Amino acid sequence: MLAVSAALALSMAAGTYAVSPTVEKAAGAPTTKELTLVAEEVELEIAPGERVKTWTYNGTVPGPTLRFTEGDNVSIKFVNDTPIAHTIHLHGNHDDESDGVLPQVMPGETYTYSFVADPAGALMYHCHAYPTSMHIRMGMYGALIIDPKEPMEPAKEYAVVMGEFDPEDQDSFVPKYYLVNGYADQYMGDNTLHANRGELVRLYVINMGTTIPSSFHLHSTIFKAYPSGLPSNEPIDAQTIEVGPGNAAIVEARWKSPGMYLFHSHGLQEERGNMGEIHVSDEVGKLDKSVSMISWQYDLQKKLQDPSPVEYEKAGHAQSHGGPQVEIAEGSWDSKQEESYAPKDISVAAGSEVAWLNKDSVAHTVTEKGGVV
Repeated sequence: MLAVSAALALSMAAGTYAVSPTVEKAAGAPTTKELTLVAEEVELEIAPGERVKTWTYNGTVPGPTLRFTEGDNVSIKFVNDTPIAHTIHLHGNHDDESDGVLPQVMPGETYTYSFVADPAGALMYHCHAYPTSMHIRMGMYGALIIDPKEPMEPAKEYAVVMGEFDPEDQDSFVPKYYLVNGYADQYMGDNTLHANRGELVRLYVINMGTTIPSSFHLHSTIFKAYPSGLPSNEPIDAQTIEVGPGNAAIVEARWKSPGMYLFHSHGLQEERGNMGEIHVSDEVGKLDKSVSMISWQYDLQKKLQDPSPVEYEKAGHAQSHGGPQVEIAEGSWDSKQEESYAPKDISVAAGSEVAWLNKDSVAHTVTEKGGVV
């Protein structure tokens, strides 16, 4: 694989976190990789004129693509710079301390995940704080690509991370947007993907949706697909490949004729943001080594999303609050626990400010309905 950047670097600039988009290296001997991901609340654009509040890794949806070689020793420092709990759950093989379920990383805390990159394939990472589907929909996910020790056939490479977002109702079973790399119809018009005639194109297709499978279809070619995104699986010939939520596929395709060809999920998704184009030139392509276009994709994503951090009061405000307060009791995550609030009932004067103190090990929310909290 083409080496694009040697490490994932974290810096502070104008109050935001800047991060190199990918960790990409030539396949070969395992090395040690250390990087940092920061949970940050950000406002960004997901479609023309549609600006929303999101939860992110390093300020974008999806977060930066992480790329390693099979066998690499990886250490990820996770910084939670938001008001609620988050984690990093990585697909693949690792121990329970790096599984990203427990501990829940609370506001202002850090946690380090350490693992050996395994197996090779198109994998993913996402938040596993509760409710997990909400944290994923809000934007806390990204691609994790692990290259095999023996390089795959040279190809032009792209990442296609499919997600969902509904600005009005993140519990909607049919959301308003089915995004590709965080922006509706991102690769239409001036921002098409590019390939040469006869050139091998490799697409790392990842479904970060939370509801239904997203089929992946390429126009004007039958392609090879590695099921579940694992090179250890035998590839199949496909016109369309089904990719369920939390699953992936590696797609390899060539086009015999020049032209402009669509790629998309068949059905409702293609009409709500899941549509792109690949421009195939008349020039005959033959690669001696793989060329990753993932950094270009990330730069385009950041340009379109134009992220800006959300300002909020830091943790600790509630503890200095002198008015009425309610504690969310330790163990409230367990539905079998009878008492989750202390006190269970309170009466306050209209206009009073009530502080909610979370003593549990996971994040909770407070919802007001009809004037009753």
